[in-house]
Amino acid sequence: MICYSSRQNWCTTPPSTIIRLDMLEKHPYLTGSVMMVCSTICFSIMAGLVRSIPHIDSYAIAFFRFAIGLALLGSLALVKKIEFTFTHSALLFLRGFFGGVAVLFFYLAINTIGISKGTVILYSSPIFATIAGIIFLREKVSIQKWLIIFAAFFGIYLIATSDGQSLLDIGKYDLLAALGALSAGVAIVLVKKLRATESSHSIFFAQSVVGFWLVFIPANVTTGSIGMSAGFVLLAIGITASAGQLSMTYAFRHRPGSTGSLIGMLVPVFNIAIGVIVFGEAISKRGIAGIVIVLVSCSLVLAGKRDAYPSVTA
Repeated sequence: MICYSSRQNWCTTPPSTIIRLDMLEKHPYLTGSVMMVCSTICFSIMAGLVRSIPHIDSYAIAFFRFAIGLALLGSLALVKKIEFTFTHSALLFLRGFFGGVAVLFFYLAINTIGISKGTVILYSSPIFATIAGIIFLREKVSIQKWLIIFAAFFGIYLIATSDGQSLLDIGKYDLLAALGALSAGVAIVLVKKLRATESSHSIFFAQSVVGFWLVFIPANVTTGSIGMSAGFVLLAIGITASAGQLSMTYAFRHRPGSTGSLIGMLVPVFNIAIGVIVFGEAISKRGIAGIVIVLVSCSLVLAGKRDAYPSVTA
């Protein structure tokens, strides 16, 4: 049992099981780790909730996610007086657009190809971010990094063809998931450019605003009656997604980007477990091999980047 307490009040559990809040305050690296784990849990719960309502249109899910994110961030701005800086509006718009597309395709993938496959493909975004960095930021990549990139794409191929189909028979939703990963990769590169002038809250706010208007019309045109139970699930999706984002933003203030991103790679692992245990998703040996290759490749890429930034769900 782990118990949290204030500086004055201690729990009655043995000292070896107690984590005091002041310990987190005195050890920022530990604080960053705890907040990153909390973020990972929030994003995994969010994905499970999305998977639980396959009858709800992905546009509607994304709409609620961005709307609730705006509401929570606006409330924090009023209470804590968060400052927003918009020095490069065009880049912020592009970051919001590509991030919004990635989120939309992520939700679509979860309810079409499954939470396991969809999450792993979407979380291959560090690979696409590396390629985008080569193109747009002229970053230099070693031979070892190129080998990792090719290995990751081979892993994605194994996942996409895990049901026995050939490369030409890959479904459109697998391709949309890969396109979502590409969008997330571009968004990560834009974040790298923006971090020098914009605050993390400003970047999050920009994505929420652009994403909100990106799905506003489709969500209202294609979505019929939602129902009370699904409405509560949508509310929970928005809350967990925003809590995960804010926790991750706080975590990266106290922890190097590369190691924090490695902790974030636990999301696909958790989501695979959720898909298999909760939703009964079957994964072939070919798919398992692809999943392992992609996760290892992304971890190697993130481990080698001191300024690595978290992927799609950010």
